[in-house]
Amino acid sequence: MTVGEALKQIRLQSGLTQTQMAAGVVSESFYSKIERGVHAVDVQVLIQILSAHHMDVVHFFSLLNFQKSETEPNFELINEISFAQNKKDIKRLDKIKKKLENGGVQPSFNLQFRLENAYAWIYHSNEFVSPAMKKKVKSVILDDNWNRPAYHYLSQAVVLLDIDESYYLVKSAFEAYKKNKEHDTFTLQFVALIAVNYLNCCYHQKTSKEYAQLAIDFLKILPIDPVIGFYRIIGTYYEAIFNHDDKTRNMIMEILKKSGYYTLIQDTVEENQN
Repeated sequence: MTVGEALKQIRLQSGLTQTQMAAGVVSESFYSKIERGVHAVDVQVLIQILSAHHMDVVHFFSLLNFQKSETEPNFELINEISFAQNKKDIKRLDKIKKKLENGGVQPSFNLQFRLENAYAWIYHSNEFVSPAMKKKVKSVILDDNWNRPAYHYLSQAVVLLDIDESYYLVKSAFEAYKKNKEHDTFTLQFVALIAVNYLNCCYHQKTSKEYAQLAIDFLKILPIDPVIGFYRIIGTYYEAIFNHDDKTRNMIMEILKKSGYYTLIQDTVEENQN
């Protein structure tokens, strides 16, 4: 995979435009040419772009080493799935699914995972997740030692599992994190993301407060660090929901609206309004 392809992939997965991704480090025009392979990019500039969005630099370079375009022939299709997920475009996902079912594309595990994961996050349900996928996801996580890639994988896959299975794996991940005294910034981000995504699952699956408390308590013991500031705020938001604390919930909701991060909790607000 080229630098441009890897940048495009993580940009789409993050739901960012090219202008947002450039982050003022380079112009939008120059950044666009980097993605298209027209311009090369200095390593220092590349790291500045990634750091501006708190993206894992090590993970980025692993894409260049291990996920080459020729070994992942569905690279563009995976990007299309990521874009459809961020835009909640069910019609586009249905079109991709139909293409796979008709034999138009030979689906890899990675491609199938991305597709079923996208449906699950949009619908806030694992109803459309195949039993084979659930089994595979559990085996991948359980067979792996808890490390940064494993934490990141669980943060994305938690929605695919039944809540009891998610609870067990999330608890295991949190315990492993607490036992390890040395943590980098990106690992901190990933475990915080596990907590937030798990809380979202608890909310939509209407679990008891006991399930949610696992993640609420964990977020409170994490170090005060700007890179997980929003995760801590979102954790407080979900705590207010489970405690029926409308005052705190509404206060956070207004702050997120004013700061442009309302989309992080919009699904919980829309559901209550229906």
